[in-house]
Amino acid sequence: MSLGLDIGHFKSKVIQLSNDGDNYKALNLGSKESFSEIKSFDPEMMTKAQWVANIQDLLKSLKINPRSQKKISSSLIGSSTTIKQIVTLELSGDELTQSLEFEAKKHIPLDGTEVIMDYHILGQNTRDVGKIDVLLVATTKNLINQHNQMIKEIGFRKTGIFDATPIALTNLHIFNKGIPEQGCDVILNIGSKSSTIVAYGKSQEFFTRELNIAGHSFTKEVMEKSNIDYEQAEKMKLDLGVKSISASSEDESTEFSIQVSEKTVLSNLIDELRKSLRYYMKSNPQAFFNTIYLTGGSAKLVGLKDYISSELNSKVELLDPLEKISLEGSSDLVNSYQYSVAVGLALRGLK
Repeated sequence: MSLGLDIGHFKSKVIQLSNDGDNYKALNLGSKESFSEIKSFDPEMMTKAQWVANIQDLLKSLKINPRSQKKISSSLIGSSTTIKQIVTLELSGDELTQSLEFEAKKHIPLDGTEVIMDYHILGQNTRDVGKIDVLLVATTKNLINQHNQMIKEIGFRKTGIFDATPIALTNLHIFNKGIPEQGCDVILNIGSKSSTIVAYGKSQEFFTRELNIAGHSFTKEVMEKSNIDYEQAEKMKLDLGVKSISASSEDESTEFSIQVSEKTVLSNLIDELRKSLRYYMKSNPQAFFNTIYLTGGSAKLVGLKDYISSELNSKVELLDPLEKISLEGSSDLVNSYQYSVAVGLALRGLK
């Protein structure tokens, strides 16, 4: 059995998975808001103490004793994590480690502490003989220590695996859809504070980028357009979806059109997506995109899938993290897409 813990700004999510061969079961899952009063919610004001208390309450409600958990995978919080596919000389042992440490320091914003890294050798580079493709994940010792301390304060006896969100999403996608043989798939995970883009394929470069546009940004725009408080704006967003953001506040009777003429948080999201995908194509001229898989807590926003598809002229599908997982005694499934990162984390714990 493996436990996946997604420490979120709006909600934290937990799932316990087990497997018997290719049969996977969710033994327990649940989520809990990270705030006590939604009207005063601000993701920038979250503290370690709030997260600890929130997750302790969530585990208690699910009757999960953290001290008894043997396999735990949790998501790192913060942007000081770099994930990059690099090409390096085919070295072994300490030589490869030293080379990758030097490479990691080029890409990660340092905070005065040493670099902590992990890597996965993808295979021989197809262009340069004697070189290999390596997926490098790097962060700082300071961030690892902070995360480690929080996991211990929650009550877990073992800290387990610390994973980055893009890796968890990739593991989830491979589990559900497999690795695309031709071209590459794009994963767009829209959370509360940020959205994560991942693009990869069997013979294509791995790419990821984090956007500071997500569910909280949508709600803030509804607040400003309609001059209402956060709680009312969140309800309006969930009820009306894309229409609540794109419709003019001066004429609410105007028939909704998915074509947005004025600049909104939605059009900004599309601009950033388009910019990211163009950058990928420029760096990988032989690549092409198959499908954009939309997931995360905000993926079910009414009209969002069709809006993205229309604006990018691309095939967009929802990526349900529980598509191949049977449930046992769980009823918290109002929005299964919010468990994408948690499921990806738990899957890695089962490896």
